[in-house]
Amino acid sequence: DLPPLPAVGEKVGTLHLNYDTEDTSVVVSREKCACGRTHMRIMNPTRESETIWIFETPFNRVDIEKAVFQPGNMEYLTGEYEAFLYGGEDENEVVLRVSMEAFDPEKCDKKLVQENFLASFLEFKPRLVQEYAEGSLVIDFNITSPGALELYRIKGRPKRLVDRRG
Repeated sequence: DLPPLPAVGEKVGTLHLNYDTEDTSVVVSREKCACGRTHMRIMNPTRESETIWIFETPFNRVDIEKAVFQPGNMEYLTGEYEAFLYGGEDENEVVLRVSMEAFDPEKCDKKLVQENFLASFLEFKPRLVQEYAEGSLVIDFNITSPGALELYRIKGRPKRLVDRRG
């Protein structure tokens, strides 16, 4: 049996156990918490070996998955996705191409899926928000039918996020 969820206002936290020395995180606050705790609060750590950097900002497949799996998206999407990073036409341009598999691409609310993805992916990444607004970061969306993703044609365990910059 699972333990019950804590009541609203009850103290909760994330255990900081079994993290690799090369994992990275961001300090959210070093201030004393309203609940009385005095240790610093951090974002969930990520594996440095799986991290890609663009515009001095780290992200990994977990960030992509969080953006794909937004509750409003899952009415339309199967949950299969892949993302590729390319150099753009200009030297300072980066293109993130995100392909998501839909149950029925014709019935998929593509605008909603894209808006949900962007809101989640760009959250807590002010530099990427700036670069996206200025056009240096291009995020290209591709909604496919079931079985059309590149990962289906690759033998072995597919990588969900691939850096294809030169």
